[in-house]
Amino acid sequence: MKVFVVICVLISLASADYVVKNRHDMLSYREECVKELAVPADLVEKFTKWEYPNDPKTQCYLKCVFTKWGLFDVENGFNVENVHQQLVGTHADHDSVAHEKLAQCIDKNEQGSNACEWAYRGATCLLTNNLEQIKKSLAPKS
Repeated sequence: MKVFVVICVLISLASADYVVKNRHDMLSYREECVKELAVPADLVEKFTKWEYPNDPKTQCYLKCVFTKWGLFDVENGFNVENVHQQLVGTHADHDSVAHEKLAQCIDKNEQGSNACEWAYRGATCLLTNNLEQIKKSLAPKS
């Protein structure tokens, strides 16, 4: 019986839907990652302006934030369905052109990069191609 319960719990966790995060979550993740990685103030200032220079600290910062967000993991990379849902909400049509556009930023790390570089590559593509939509999805709600 215990095995059956464990299996049911694992199945429910595996099939759990992504929960869209809000601005408060983003600010919390940013703060946690800045602390965890001891990100210097000059980089933090750039990050608040949506500027992400290509250096190891920034790469790992983006990996940290997107991992906490539930959009990236070191085994599978970015989850395009979760990214799409985060940007458009719970009614994301994963068969849409927008979904395909997001998927173009996602790779399977054929390059063999470390996790920070892999996350940086996908994140900067997503930010470059979707910044206004990202900003809109994170705007404070009135």
